[in-house]
Amino acid sequence: MKKALTIGMALCLTASLFGCSSGTEETTAAATTAAEESTAAETAEESAEAVSLDDYVYEGDPIEIHLGDINSQFPLNLAYNLGFLEEEFEGSNVTFTMDYFQNGPAISEAFASGDLDFAEFGEQAAISGISADYGYKIIGRNCDTETMYPLVTSVDITNAEELKGAKIAVSVGTSAHYLLLTYLESMGLSENDIELVNTNDTVTLLASGEVQGAADQLAKFSSMIDAGEVHVLADGSASETCQISAFVGRNEFCEQYPEITAKVLRAVQKVDDWMAESEENQQEAFSTLAEITQREESWFSTMYSGSNFGADLTEQDLRVLGEVLEFMKANDLLSNPEITMDDILDLTYLEIAGLR
Repeated sequence: MKKALTIGMALCLTASLFGCSSGTEETTAAATTAAEESTAAETAEESAEAVSLDDYVYEGDPIEIHLGDINSQFPLNLAYNLGFLEEEFEGSNVTFTMDYFQNGPAISEAFASGDLDFAEFGEQAAISGISADYGYKIIGRNCDTETMYPLVTSVDITNAEELKGAKIAVSVGTSAHYLLLTYLESMGLSENDIELVNTNDTVTLLASGEVQGAADQLAKFSSMIDAGEVHVLADGSASETCQISAFVGRNEFCEQYPEITAKVLRAVQKVDDWMAESEENQQEAFSTLAEITQREESWFSTMYSGSNFGADLTEQDLRVLGEVLEFMKANDLLSNPEITMDDILDLTYLEIAGLR
């Protein structure tokens, strides 16, 4: 009887063991299948999101989207005037208006009052408005350029040693000032090695010989450069810095309409892509801008000839934005010096647009 009981228990134990083994295999297989299905679902969801933005049509209550520009920025301006926005939003219940402003602070004020949804202007003005809590963030860019704000000097200054002790005109606290400091650093110098002259009238002082150099918009010095009176001693190509044309969006609008925001960014990128296709397209762009802004066409070709167009912020852009933020803090240019890069940037909509 004991022997029969022992055999019975052994058989039960063996069956139990086989049952456990079978259960484990089934569980493992089920888990593997679930994981595969989850991965497939995520892939399908990502694919659906990409397709959904292509096919996205806003059918809600009519929305009038307000765009802002100053007479030196684009390509949001071109996206509006050349029909790229209209094409991107075909079938959607949205319309666009473009308002033109004299400068960045005026654009910031319009955001503060809720009169603007998107705009493009220089990174320092954008950061200043964010610091003042005007209700927007940098969500992309229009371009960056290493050549727009060079250090121009008299022709007898050709190297760092000859630059020492020279009077250099610049508007203190501006993008030109920040870039000047980076140029000096790239040459092994600092602000203490020159005599800084704070002025908005850089051209007059340089032309009169009151200063030996100036940092400002390249186009301002074109005639003097062509005449051989001055030359470009340094720009961002040596210091690996740039001036950024920031693309900003009103926080409340972007959060409420993320797809619309992403599609606006895509329209801007399409302008960039179109300009990059050929010199003829770029020339057409500059001609169009000249008509809109009443500037000389040569102004745009001079200022933006070395530009890197595209809506996404590069690693260089992100580094420069961080440096500019610290520069503005060091020079007491922010109403809220506690702001961080997270307060300045929101790259979510570039990701939704598939541009990042």
